Amino acid sequence: MDDSKLPTPHNNFFHYALSHVEAARDLIQTHLPADLVQLLDLESLELQKDSFVDEDLRQSFSDLLYSVRLAGANGEPIEGQVYLLFEHKSQSDPMTCFQLLRYIVRIWEQRLRSGQSLCPVFPLVVYHGQEYRLAPRSLDELIGGPRAAFEYGVRMSYPVLDIARVPDESLAGNPFLQSVLGLLKYSRRRDFEEKLEFLLQCLLKSGTIEVRPEHVEAIFVYISSASPLIPIEKLTMTIEKLFHTQVEPGSIADRFIKQGRQEGEIHLIQTLQEISGLPISDPAMLQDRSLEQLQAITGELRKQILARNESL
Repeated sequence: MDDSKLPTPHNNFFHYALSHVEAARDLIQTHLPADLVQLLDLESLELQKDSFVDEDLRQSFSDLLYSVRLAGANGEPIEGQVYLLFEHKSQSDPMTCFQLLRYIVRIWEQRLRSGQSLCPVFPLVVYHGQEYRLAPRSLDELIGGPRAAFEYGVRMSYPVLDIARVPDESLAGNPFLQSVLGLLKYSRRRDFEEKLEFLLQCLLKSGTIEVRPEHVEAIFVYISSASPLIPIEKLTMTIEKLFHTQVEPGSIADRFIKQGRQEGEIHLIQTLQEISGLPISDPAMLQDRSLEQLQAITGELRKQILARNESL
């Protein structure tokens, strides 16, 4: 795993998980509108490796895009292609609809430059924020004004999967995806520690995705980053108990366990700041701090997160 991505643990964990075709297919079948799903040949689902996002948009998007062929009335694939755009939000963002529109325009521009025709792009926003107030889901709602003003203007809306409101058993049929969405759902809740072992056991039930060391590493780093109030010792014991594996020396997970090292402490400060919604410190600005000073910063950030969770 690339530890440069860890200051945004929710987004990177979502991207890591949904990059598996089996997980993406299950998300589509479970949570996209049924009338849309029946139009798709899901066996042709393919992750798009090329990025359609410029640096300006990269701060807002995970760049997780799939292509899929259309299906005929008898279920056989027919000529035609659509894109499925998965976007993750851990906080309510009023500009989500506008951001999606910009992303879709980038996709169309790329297709035209390569001599291809325009094609449908269907977005799905997966939301696991703590606020119940969601962002506007259409341009009409975002811009406001008389409905008649939009009769000849650009119109767009998008569906939202608010996993906080979905029962655990309905999150997914695929055990791997159920585990991932469950971890996202509970990662900032006070009862996360109680749910942890159950959510990890879901991953072990997966028959389609082999649980490799990098999966365990991704889960360990995500939980350490997103839920730093769970004791590292308990997390380590739980993972070693369930997966019968030990954290490899020198890995990112090993660095989280050995947080006494300055590098690990700086990294932890960044993740705690991201969780708190604070500006993320430049590592270079923290390099000259002593280990005791860094630990004092992490201690204060932990107190702030604990106080916030207790007020929910």
